[in-house]
Amino acid sequence: MTALDLTGVPCPMNWVRARLALEELAAGERLDVLLDHGEPLRSVPESAREDGHEVTLDGNRVTIVKR
Repeated sequence: MTALDLTGVPCPMNWVRARLALEELAAGERLDVLLDHGEPLRSVPESAREDGHEVTLDGNRVTIVKR
């Protein structure tokens, strides 16, 4: 598992940085991303799902399993 704290990072850089972190992972590996509430917490999970990844939410933490 890899963790990435993106609190305080403005949109759309949240997804850009999360995507770069995902590129370093193998399929099936997990990335936990901490995000600010609001737009980041809406846009990052949506973008990850659109790219085909499995996404779960827990508070302000988004867990993305790379596909």
